Amino acid sequence: MKTATRAKRRLGRFLHDLRTDAGVLLEQAAHELKTSDSTVSRYESGQVMPVWATVLALLNLYGATDEDRTRALTLWEHARDEPPSIRLPTGAPKSYRRLVNAEREAERIRIVEMSVVPGLMQTEAYARAVISTARRFHVSDSQTDKLVTARRTRQQLLEESGPVPLHAVIDEALIRRAVGGVEVMRGQLEHLVELGKLEHITIQVIPFGAGAYGSMNGGCIIVDYPEPGEVPGVYLEYPAGGAWVDNEADVERFTTMFDDAARAALSPADSASLITRQIRAMDTNDQQHEVA
Repeated sequence: MKTATRAKRRLGRFLHDLRTDAGVLLEQAAHELKTSDSTVSRYESGQVMPVWATVLALLNLYGATDEDRTRALTLWEHARDEPPSIRLPTGAPKSYRRLVNAEREAERIRIVEMSVVPGLMQTEAYARAVISTARRFHVSDSQTDKLVTARRTRQQLLEESGPVPLHAVIDEALIRRAVGGVEVMRGQLEHLVELGKLEHITIQVIPFGAGAYGSMNGGCIIVDYPEPGEVPGVYLEYPAGGAWVDNEADVERFTTMFDDAARAALSPADSASLITRQIRAMDTNDQQHEVA
């Protein structure tokens, strides 16, 4: 079954905008390609990936500029080279599989997390420490490598061309807890600082001094989709799996909670400073232990 991917949707939206700006009807585009209206519609929705010759024919019909052609080629190459589906370990919960697919289709991802660095921002060493600790909920310890690899593959969404914007609001507690030991945690905190420098990633820390916020019963991942008017999906994770919230009224409660948490948090710059101070504190403690 052909499915729309984020890259194919971007290409499709670009072709749709060119067509409408040029005043070309769907029927005229279909006639030019000697195909059906529905096929052109599927190109524009991202359901079907057009060959480059088809894209060229449409660009000519729409009177595309050189800039348009360059942009179209870039989008087409990204859609053609989009990575295959992430291979998850046997037995991975359906809710988690849905999260992985939703992230690949997301227009934006928002996260509130109280206890652990969000998976999309974890270093390999930190992820391994977290997954290994949760071994009571795995089928076998041999799954650890596969789960770490899957997590690392998910993170490509933040690294590829046209990356997904990410806004994470995290509790100060999770930058204080030395998951995996001092060295692993130092590497994780340094990674957060570097991620926060990227234009498409926003990291805010809620300091202890902010008091209570949100529900504080657990974090959530909010996936915003590109289709106009589509209700975001909310993923709630728990030790043995996760659950999705799709009801529009309930989703609104979570998105409002995210906004409240973001307002309670430090600014991105102040958050980076807090994380950096924690790194320095860890270094100071190490030096004191060495002297002792």
